[in-house]
Amino acid sequence: MGKLSRPYVVASKPILKPQDIRLALSIDDADFIELRVDYMDRPLEVDYSILKGRRVIVTLREFDEGGAKPHDPNTKIELLEGLRSMGIMYDVEVSFIEKFGVDYTNAIVSMHFINSKPNTDYVVEKVLKYGDRAFIVKVVTVPFPGYKSFLVRLLEMGDNISAFPMSVDPLERVAFALLGSRLLYGYVDTPTAKGQLHYKQLKELIDVLSRYAE
Repeated sequence: MGKLSRPYVVASKPILKPQDIRLALSIDDADFIELRVDYMDRPLEVDYSILKGRRVIVTLREFDEGGAKPHDPNTKIELLEGLRSMGIMYDVEVSFIEKFGVDYTNAIVSMHFINSKPNTDYVVEKVLKYGDRAFIVKVVTVPFPGYKSFLVRLLEMGDNISAFPMSVDPLERVAFALLGSRLLYGYVDTPTAKGQLHYKQLKELIDVLSRYAE
């Protein structure tokens, strides 16, 4: 069999209070820990310096792209600038980059289409625009007629693309990871999106499939 394209398994955890950060850092069997600080009222209260050198992704998701709570853009700009200065990875939306000009070098650059069908030309343009400097460009969409072909087309555009559907059978998300989607998100204690499996289940599944593909 051919070599399996192994995705990064991400353990995604809602952060409700600063103490949750230390609990999340006890996870040592995922490729990355995603800290969803959009669940907090005041995400700048966290001491992010404890994340230096850790394989984490800090996410203050925009409310209209699936965030838990709305936040002032200045809060997010200050957060991202601080994370950048400490060398800590973050997820930032294309819409936010283009509105506020934040640095996305080696970040996860994302687009989430949760209420409407994406415009194919628009998404392709943005993947091409941001793919060179981003660590990974991530595209997530609700299902629509032809969405599978659309996502596969994106995956064929490079080796640092993550593209998968939301609100579908969890195994379908796994299937896109096997097709080359670089990030596979699982929950720690509470799902942060519909269709998520526990990150340990995902890791075990990928490990088993990898052994069979060797």
